[in-house]
Amino acid sequence: MDTTPIYSAIKKYVNQHNCRFHMPGHIGGQGLTAELQSFAQLDVTEVPAIDDLHMPQGAILEARKLLAKAYKATNSLFLVNGATSGIHTLFLSLNASAYVLIPRNAHRSFYGGLVLSGAWPVYYQPQIESNLNIALSVLPGEIEEQLKYFPQAEAIFVTNPTYYGTTSEIGAIAKLTSEGDQLLYVDEAHGGHFPFHSAFPKPSLDCGADAVVNGLHKNLPVLNQGAALHGGPKAPWEKIEKGFSLITTTSPSFPILASLDLSRELMMNSGTSLLEKGLNLSKHYKIKINSIKGLKCLDKELLSFPGVKGLDPLKVLVSIEGLELNGYELAHLLRVEHNIQVELAEEKIILAMMSLFHRAEDWEKLYKALQSIASKYSSTCTRKKSVDLPPLPYVLLSPRQAYFAPKRRIKLGDCKDKIAGEMVAVYPPGIPCLLPGELISPAIFDYLQYLKRSKIPLQGVTDLELNYISIIEP
Repeated sequence: MDTTPIYSAIKKYVNQHNCRFHMPGHIGGQGLTAELQSFAQLDVTEVPAIDDLHMPQGAILEARKLLAKAYKATNSLFLVNGATSGIHTLFLSLNASAYVLIPRNAHRSFYGGLVLSGAWPVYYQPQIESNLNIALSVLPGEIEEQLKYFPQAEAIFVTNPTYYGTTSEIGAIAKLTSEGDQLLYVDEAHGGHFPFHSAFPKPSLDCGADAVVNGLHKNLPVLNQGAALHGGPKAPWEKIEKGFSLITTTSPSFPILASLDLSRELMMNSGTSLLEKGLNLSKHYKIKINSIKGLKCLDKELLSFPGVKGLDPLKVLVSIEGLELNGYELAHLLRVEHNIQVELAEEKIILAMMSLFHRAEDWEKLYKALQSIASKYSSTCTRKKSVDLPPLPYVLLSPRQAYFAPKRRIKLGDCKDKIAGEMVAVYPPGIPCLLPGELISPAIFDYLQYLKRSKIPLQGVTDLELNYISIIEP
């Protein structure tokens, strides 16, 4: 049996040296730079010898079966537009106007899924570490409480793991959804490597989730945009496949598909040993980073935070409260002075993502750079605690209704009791205090005024100084 059916089919076709009277127009790399020409040899289209992503009967169908086996799924799909397309697909598997429970800190793709599907969101708050102001977990009790008020909810969405590498008690949440006959959908974009080593958190599908989305390019040797959607026995697979076909390009990237195919084989054969190497390096260098005055590499202590079940050892979350720099400034110095680019910077943290292929010398370079910067910018000052978010606002229009509604811009001082026409989110932690279709209550209005006065970094809003805000016309 061929263990890399997509890649093998492409290579066979390329090696036949066919005269290509078909798309794409570069016909195997012509007209491209030398760097791209060899890569473009693999950039083919859905000719009979290779297969069709939308109607797989050959290599892609076989590769899907192998992918499902690797992730212990009933069915799996290859995604060529990132985890975003998987989230949109899951929303399209729901009934029109369905109620869905969604974490307030969900990825922006969730808003797109709500607009596409017409679903009504019921937001719940994640557990936020108040000092660093980052969302770390979801409490099963919070889900249980929301289901008391919305027992008709069709699905519950959970983000697991978080961007920071923490996981929640998915098994306990799955028990609740099973009892209430809801679907449990998990944004597992950052957890595609979990199934291949027992020291990593248990995959959500193994814990009872009905469908999960993995952004496999985030952690594995997969070209950017490569992702996967996996379903369990309860997943409405026919609806999922219809939604997938609706939003997926009819000209998928075969280099991306080949990289997904090759990565899956690599992880099945060598994933455990590759992850073991990463684990050992992670343990060693987190201890070294912790020895740097002014820095703290957050690790096992996060397990005592409410709702946190596990940690991804390859996420390097560094608190910088002992420096006179903020996270953005530290990330800038790492980049311009040491040629190191981290994944994420926020006010009080930086986050470095380690792949399976970082070497000891890569870790050493990061460690020495942090050591050098910390020696110049240590501080004993206590940073101010971030202000708490206001209560969740009332949802008056569905995101789909709000998206298509007429809007106008008004002065911030005139927006009380109006319906928001755009998102306002404090960053960090990136949790919206306001989304389109929600009521700007007196409490929200006062909070917006505070944000304006304080010049706090924002996301989503057009006017970042908050002099004006978009509202929906009555």
